[in-house]
Amino acid sequence: MCKRPLFAIMVTAFAIFAASAQAQVAAPPSGDAINGERIYMAVGCYLCHGTVGQGGRPSGPHLAPKPIPYEAFARLVRRPANAMPPYTTVVLSDRDLGDIYAYLITIPPLPDPKAATILDK
Repeated sequence: MCKRPLFAIMVTAFAIFAASAQAQVAAPPSGDAINGERIYMAVGCYLCHGTVGQGGRPSGPHLAPKPIPYEAFARLVRRPANAMPPYTTVVLSDRDLGDIYAYLITIPPLPDPKAATILDK
């Protein structure tokens, strides 16, 4: 008979735990965008992803503007699913990775080509 209140308490505790874990993961680390750009260029990210994260076929997907959430970004950098080499913490520290992400989120979208007056001819 007392299984239902215990079950309700367990479900509530799980929901609170899950919500707190989600809140901790939601925010990307603060980083230094200027250092992030330097590292992005130094380790060669630009070779496949472009100098402003625009990507290109067949080399690498676009990273900016509006990069994927930090958790997914970090997971893909550390354990890529394609031809990209893994950038472990031996090669790229967590701080450096956060700085690269800070750089990517500062990259503005490209201007709309339809807004270019040179194309009005």
